[in-house]
Formats: sequence, structure tokens, C-alpha cells
Amino acid sequence: MKIVGIICEYDPFHRGHAHQFAEIRRTDPDAAIVCLMSGCFTQRGLPALFSPAARAAAALENGADLVLELPAAFALRDAEHFALGGVSILERLGFVTHLSFGTEDELPLLEPAAALLEAPDEAFQSRLRFFLGMGLSHAAAQGKALEERFPEAKDVFQRPNNILALCYLRALRRLNSSLQPLPIHRSGDYHADALAPNTFPSARAVRASILSGCWAEAEEACGYPLPHSPICQPDALDQALLFRLRNMTPEELRGYSYCSEGLENRLLSAAKEALCREKLLESVKTRRYSLTRLNRLMTQMMLYMDDALLRAYPEPAFVRLLGFRQERKALLSYLKQSRIPIIAKAADAERDHPLFRLEERAYDLWALGAALPGGLLFRTQMVIR
Repeated sequence: MKIVGIICEYDPFHRGHAHQFAEIRRTDPDAAIVCLMSGCFTQRGLPALFSPAARAAAALENGADLVLELPAAFALRDAEHFALGGVSILERLGFVTHLSFGTEDELPLLEPAAALLEAPDEAFQSRLRFFLGMGLSHAAAQGKALEERFPEAKDVFQRPNNILALCYLRALRRLNSSLQPLPIHRSGDYHADALAPNTFPSARAVRASILSGCWAEAEEACGYPLPHSPICQPDALDQALLFRLRNMTPEELRGYSYCSEGLENRLLSAAKEALCREKLLESVKTRRYSLTRLNRLMTQMMLYMDDALLRAYPEPAFVRLLGFRQERKALLSYLKQSRIPIIAKAADAERDHPLFRLEERAYDLWALGAALPGGLLFRTQMVIR
């Protein structure tokens, strides 16, 4: 049986995601779909609007068969480590056969680029250093260097879905994975700010609609009734962030990813004056330090997710089972062959493991922003649909 893994966030789940499910089953109606979904915080460095349980329920109600949680130590990382953590888990599960992801272009354009990034020659590295020296972010500099090497693929390597697709292909190579890539063409504007008729929505536009109170519009874009459950708004943790920053030293800040080259001093100075995250980031953002990169850094600091912790655990140590579809319950028997520990109940986990303590902090921080009491990780029940 074809068992297709999808590394995802579903913040929130919408019709574009349902289209991916439909395309998978168009070619193989019996395919099982296993979703490995970010937990409380997303790769862009901000809290997910809805809880992991609510988002897992949406995925299951719309066709997923099994939903697992990508640990915070990899969900809240740059694209390379986000992909590497996800592919590592899917490979070690031992029963997933394919990895599906969205792209704006055909796989033949991306495969040779992924091979080059995994084994760059000196000429490519030289051009990458040149573009970094111009003050570009790493993603932008890498895209420019790839465009020079593959001129027939102009602009391909700057598009968000393709950047992540490259990281998935690199992870498959690096881990010598048996997973077969299964790209699904993505249409629509990934970064669109507003919903548009007759197109697949962007998650950003759906979130904006929800936050503005336009629930009916958001539900139409999602294709199902949204959960009327607590949400964590993007600015809900601003004061917690400022308190944390105002009590840090430059030495502490330098212990976090990419916080160097004087950024630590600029952050501490800005934190004394800023009254919200938005104003803080406006003060320190540059071409080198994108908002996404800075937002990840801010949340990593609130979670005490420093470089020492990340270096100690280069691969996920466990994966949590969030839910499953009753009619595909037989999939649960496959979990016995997993080479990575699977946690079905938080109380049964190795409570003292540093990565599990990080999960506790992530759930408690998200709960604080959603005006919920602490201990959310242990109060969250498995979703069965």
C-alpha cells in the first residue's frame, strides 16, 4: 500500500491542503495519508492560531488518516532543519513510502539544484559568499547563486514552495532515505494577503480573515466549519517576549542561532524602548535578518531553545501521535515497526528528556497566549474521527 507522508503546519487547514489530498488519491484511491504537523509554533516563528489538537482534527475530517506532531526543536527552525527533522521522522517510522510536497515547478528543475546544494563546488560557494557579502539573506543569496548556475530556471529558486521543496530533496539525499518524492503542483499566491474567489487561498490570507472577524469568509476558503476554540493571536505573547529580552545579557543572546555580528546588542537596545514585537523587529530588521528569521529567534529565546540544546539533539528523539481516522485504525499496527519512539499519551513520555521539556514549555507558552491555564500538553487528548 502507498503510504504518503506530508510535513505540514495547517495554520489553518484550507482548500489548498485538501487539493493535495485529492491529487494523491486521484492517482491512488487507496493511498493512506500520514501528516507530520507542527505543534504550537510554526516555522515562521509565530504561534499557530489554533491548538495542535484543533488543527489535527481539521486534517482528519478532511481526509488525513494519521496525524503526528513535528517536535518544536524542528518545527521552529529554518527550512533546512525543518525539512531534515520531518524527513528523519517519516523515514524512521519505517512504513511511509512517499513524501508529498507542494511545488510551483516540475521536479526535474529542482533535483539537480538539490544535488548541488548537498555537494557544492568551490565556484558555487564563491558566488554564494559574494551574494551574502552584498547583505542578502541566506535564502536570497542561495537563490541568486542557483539562478546563475541554472539560468533556464530563472526565479524558480526564490519561490517559497520551491525553497522548501529543495530542502526536502536535500534531506532525502542526506539521510539516504527510501522515501519517494511525490510533488504536487501548487497554484495560487503563497503570500497573498487577501482571499480571492476561485483560487486556492494562502494560509496568510485565511489567518487575516479570521483575525479580522470574517469567519464566514474564512470558512468558505477553508472548506469546512472552523473550530470555535481558543486561539493564540500573533501579538498575544509580545509582553512575555519583551520581559524575557529585557532580562537577558549579550552573552546569553549569542547562545542562540544566528544571534551574532552585533545583532545581540541591537536587540537589547531596541527591547528597552519597544512596546510590542512589531516595533522591536522594525528596529533591527535588515536585508540579512528577515522578519521570519528574527521571529524564530524571538520565540526560541522565549522557549530557552538555544544552540547548545539543538546541537545536542541533531535528530528528533521522539514523535507524538495526535490522532487518527477510525476507518484507518489498522495503520496503528504499523507503528510497532517504528525506529523512533512514538508517544501516544504525554504522561507516558520520558518526562526529563530535554526535548520533551521543550514541548511542555511550547504548549504552556501557547496556552498563555490563548488565555488558557498551564499543563495544556497533558490535558490534550488524542483526536479520533
